[in-house]
Amino acid sequence: MQAMSTTNPLHALAIWAAEHPRDWSTAAKKTAHNAVIDITACMIAGTHEKVISKLWSVVSLWGDGKSNVAGYPKCLSAPLAALVNGTSAHALDYDDIFDPAKAHATAVIFPALMALADETDKSADDLLDAYIVGLQILGEVGQGVNPFHRNRGWHATGTLGTLGAAAACARLLGLSAEKTAHAISISTSLAGGFMSQFGSDTKCLHAGFAAAGGVQAAMLARAGITAGETTLDGQTGLQTLMVGPDVEQLRESMIGKEEYGQNVTFSPDTIGEPLHVEKFGLKVKRFPNCGSVHRALDGLLQLRDEYQFEADEVEEVFIRAPAGHLHNLAYDRPKTPLEAKFSLEYGLAVGLLTGSNTLDDFTPKAVLKPEVQAMLPRIRKEYVPKLESDFYTQIQVRLKDGTIYNTEANMPVGSNAEPLTDAQLWAKFDACLHSVANTRDPKAIKDALKAFSGNYKVKSLSSLL
Repeated sequence: MQAMSTTNPLHALAIWAAEHPRDWSTAAKKTAHNAVIDITACMIAGTHEKVISKLWSVVSLWGDGKSNVAGYPKCLSAPLAALVNGTSAHALDYDDIFDPAKAHATAVIFPALMALADETDKSADDLLDAYIVGLQILGEVGQGVNPFHRNRGWHATGTLGTLGAAAACARLLGLSAEKTAHAISISTSLAGGFMSQFGSDTKCLHAGFAAAGGVQAAMLARAGITAGETTLDGQTGLQTLMVGPDVEQLRESMIGKEEYGQNVTFSPDTIGEPLHVEKFGLKVKRFPNCGSVHRALDGLLQLRDEYQFEADEVEEVFIRAPAGHLHNLAYDRPKTPLEAKFSLEYGLAVGLLTGSNTLDDFTPKAVLKPEVQAMLPRIRKEYVPKLESDFYTQIQVRLKDGTIYNTEANMPVGSNAEPLTDAQLWAKFDACLHSVANTRDPKAIKDALKAFSGNYKVKSLSSLL
């Protein structure tokens, strides 16, 4: 590799990832710690999904290792453990969302780091430091290709998540800036994932693939494998190939209306300014379905609580939302739990009937409940061709007596605008652990998560999962 250049975005990202001191604020470390609590709960609950047993039946034959796998007593190599744990973390679609990248960040980065930390005997502080770094690199790359990368059908969890995981793993391994650049570059060759997989088993595999890819890229770079220097901004790099040949026009179209810092531009001179874990944080889900449902569901439940109407009083619910949200929600008449997770109609119908969406609402029996299916035709939607930041989701409820209630929703509950309280976070943890009752020791896991700082060994937590 030629001399590292701070004008090359790949080099600049790698220098920052390798050399930034561990002087993180209390707020940054708190957000990272909460992300570990949340994703651990999601991962454990996800282990009972059928896709995980199918995946295990394959990868368990590929060899043993030193890294723990949630739900299974056998340890695997770090890449394979990351593959299974990442898939479990995303299996219920209950895991957090990171806006600059338009990706499920922690479901990729944490399983990758946990697998490597098991293998290399790292501490909680080592992992949290690497997590913050990986999240920053994921966000910086995301700002360089979004919102169009995501809006054109790439599943950023599988594509950009691989780069974030690679940077995080390089940090955990203590790689030099040069080798970190190689790791990030290698990871672009392992990145992939289409939104056409939504509603299928493969959608959650994207998180596992990205976690495994991040581990592989960092380990390959550590061994001296080299990679190209223009894989982000070159003529045949990430930005052109995964945004489009019209990237220059798209960049101009974003002037003055950046969304979460997304301006289709890599900014090598300002990496870490702001620190993404502080400014943007994470959207921690309070409902176990696609985040594109949540603004509408928040607004509907707000109206339901305020005006105390019953589901059988409702003639119609009308939603106007950004097209980017509604394109994610392809199933207006879902028949399976996976389809229901990507259905605006289902989420709102259940919300009208029960006042929430819980894990129990996404079972084969629950999805086909007659009262839920009967409510689906009452939900109507309109696609608005605007960015999420330019258009708040509009919610209108019309009752059978002609009464109309309206509201609109911007940032969902669980975002920086209205973060979950510690009590809400632990309540989610309890609900996830309850869903796999009699297979774990919830108190031991909760105690381990509370102690997850300083020199506490990561394997002391992972071995309990």
